[in-house]
Amino acid sequence: MAGGYNAAMDGKNIGMIRFFHITHRIKIAGRNLMAHWRKTWAIVAGIGLGICALTLVGGYYEYNFWGLKQSLVRSQYGHLQIYPQQYRAHRDTEPFRYSLERSAELISLLEQDPDIQSAVPRSRAMGVAVGPVASKAVEIWGVDPERESELFTFFSARRGTGLGRDDYGCQMSPLLAESLGLALNDTITLTGVREDGRVNMVEVTVQILIASYAEEFNRLAVFVPAAVFADLFGTDAIHEIALVCADDRDLASRRDRLQARLWEGGWETDISLWSEQAVYYHQVVTYYQGFYRLVLAAAALVVFFAVGTAMSLILYERRREFGIYLSMGTGRRFLISGIFTETLMAGIAGLLGGAFLAFASAGFINLAGGIFMPAPPGMSTAIQVLIRFSPQAASLSLVTALLIPPLALIIPLRRIMGQDIVALLDG
Repeated sequence: MAGGYNAAMDGKNIGMIRFFHITHRIKIAGRNLMAHWRKTWAIVAGIGLGICALTLVGGYYEYNFWGLKQSLVRSQYGHLQIYPQQYRAHRDTEPFRYSLERSAELISLLEQDPDIQSAVPRSRAMGVAVGPVASKAVEIWGVDPERESELFTFFSARRGTGLGRDDYGCQMSPLLAESLGLALNDTITLTGVREDGRVNMVEVTVQILIASYAEEFNRLAVFVPAAVFADLFGTDAIHEIALVCADDRDLASRRDRLQARLWEGGWETDISLWSEQAVYYHQVVTYYQGFYRLVLAAAALVVFFAVGTAMSLILYERRREFGIYLSMGTGRRFLISGIFTETLMAGIAGLLGGAFLAFASAGFINLAGGIFMPAPPGMSTAIQVLIRFSPQAASLSLVTALLIPPLALIIPLRRIMGQDIVALLDG
């Protein structure tokens, strides 16, 4: 018993000794930084400004990515899309060959899932819109207007009254209406090829003008109530059900579980993620990530040279101090570890200062209404970009503040510590 007790006490004492040793080293490092406070502030300022730039630019792009994602999910795709098997492969050539069987039963089943907020049925076929000044090929969407309005919540402009299930009207973007020479409440002729191969036409009223942020979608899509679609194409078949989920976490796993349930229920379906169809989204992300890497490289260089220059001056001024320590028997490893501790503490101070400056700047920018950004390629309108928290920027900031300063220290430290004691004392 006594032996075990003594061993436990010895372990506890060793732990306490190590703790006091570490805290003592930190105190010494703090005193050394304060003794050279001007150059210390130069290091902290360089790190802080780099972190602030990295965080703000990362937050700027994060908002762009988030906004683009929402504009696609909340106007076109939903989070998940359910299609009949083989439908997407034959959609352009045989649009009526495949449809979702027992669609009403399927929608009822889907809406019992607590993870699904809304199930939005759609019918789709190509047609021609004939306006006063032009005719254009369009994609005609037959929808349940009330359900569609639950999905189409992310738009840049809206005029007119919303569609109802019994209305004989249509919804399109102002961009498409202008190209056809139409205004709100004008009449438009929609032409399509029916399921039986005959050409048919219907006249509908332009009841609502609403624009998403995607230019291609705005130029192409015309929404009509399901009854109008059935009159035009001679079918009430449902080709797609878009699902709006409570959140967008782990969509791939949800898709797989839902697919298995539907196959068990007798529905041969193909379920797609929004991201699998949004090719434009991935192009934009890849494009802007290139710019972000340039900013990261610039921030890393600022921190590297700020720390390297300031630490070179500090180490040069402290040569005699190092020589005295070495002449008294202090090991070079002990001195080097102390200098790295000082650099790490400066990095932490710069990280905290940069994070505070970035937080204050982001708050000011957001309160001022954001940063104006002209419409990029593929988008239909300019936007005000806010600063949004970016996990990627946070992790890169952490790496920049804690890894770059020690790397910048290696060259000047080797130069100083490579000298003998006499040379250091003569300095």
